[in-house]
Amino acid sequence: MFNKAVLKYVLDVNIFNVVFCLLVGAFSSVFWSAVLFSTVGIFVGYLGFKTFKKNEYYTYYNLGYTKKHLLKRVLLLNFFISVFIILTYQLFL
Repeated sequence: MFNKAVLKYVLDVNIFNVVFCLLVGAFSSVFWSAVLFSTVGIFVGYLGFKTFKKNEYYTYYNLGYTKKHLLKRVLLLNFFISVFIILTYQLFL
């Protein structure tokens, strides 16, 4: 399901996503930062990747991955990370 190429894409997209969510978290709460990490932040990360690393899509396309497939994987992984963060935050609150 997740091989090295997909994990590299997830990491590259989440670099932009994490920066966005940390900025939001600085002015908001951990809960909203985690919610945005799994929803709006994915699209912020996608736009950042599309803007700064657009040529890498050819590599993923040559490996047989479409943008839709890659974004589904990012959404899936970020959803589970956000659920874990929210549950941990609620547990220790």
